[in-house]
Amino acid sequence: MKVARLIQFLEMYEPDAEVIIMTQPSYPFENSLMGVTSRDELFTDADGDDDKIPESMDSADVIILAGDQLRYGTKRAWDSYHR
Repeated sequence: MKVARLIQFLEMYEPDAEVIIMTQPSYPFENSLMGVTSRDELFTDADGDDDKIPESMDSADVIILAGDQLRYGTKRAWDSYHR
């Protein structure tokens, strides 16, 4: 999914709603959202030294970080998501 598409989806919902990440369709869990980073940030350390990003990865990739596990989820989430 591209950032622009994710923004479109998020704009359909209440701006003050909590964002939850659901994982593992066969044994679902809900997790809080800890934050967002990019692959480029992952490969640049505090001193500004860049590690080489593997060719199979795009430096522009945005990575959403799961936070605390909140509770069990439901398999129905995978039947109702927007494509």
